[in-house]
Amino acid sequence: MIASIKDGRDWWKIEPKYSTRVLIGNWLEERKRFIKPTGKLGRSIYSTDFVCFPDHKPEQTVRRTMRKKYEGLPAQHFFTHHEEPRSRNLVSEYDDKYNRHGYDPLLPPLRSWNGRKLAWIPQKSDFPILEPPTNYGLLEHLMKKWHKKEAGMMTSVYTISYEKPPVSAFATTHVLPLHRDTF
Repeated sequence: MIASIKDGRDWWKIEPKYSTRVLIGNWLEERKRFIKPTGKLGRSIYSTDFVCFPDHKPEQTVRRTMRKKYEGLPAQHFFTHHEEPRSRNLVSEYDDKYNRHGYDPLLPPLRSWNGRKLAWIPQKSDFPILEPPTNYGLLEHLMKKWHKKEAGMMTSVYTISYEKPPVSAFATTHVLPLHRDTF
């Protein structure tokens, strides 16, 4: 066969290009040979067997830090501000500044030290406002508009948001009065 021999050598034999001291391939797993066979080995999607290391123990500090990292913040840290209940976090900063909820023209008292918490008690202006939000009546207006029922009319987003134009916007036809003389 002419195709199987090239330059006097077999073309399908592969010569190693690197010396045995060069680290190629997955040298870490090849370095750790498993001690005894544990029965069936698992198969990956690439049909490669996983090497089992029965004496391997996971590092506890890494596990603990990763578990803490993926837990996230506890629920009490999301919306609390000076241990106020979540229902009070409704007033925006804009409402606080311009609509003057809880407005006090006097200067706030100097802050004081809390011996139990070993921290400064914040000034009154730092606490959330206790009044409900204003929203300028927008929510109430929209709720009235959305929940208004009319008999025999199907409601959709278009029909609810469509406002009828005034009568003056329609074209009016002027009918001339008929004179009996012209006939």
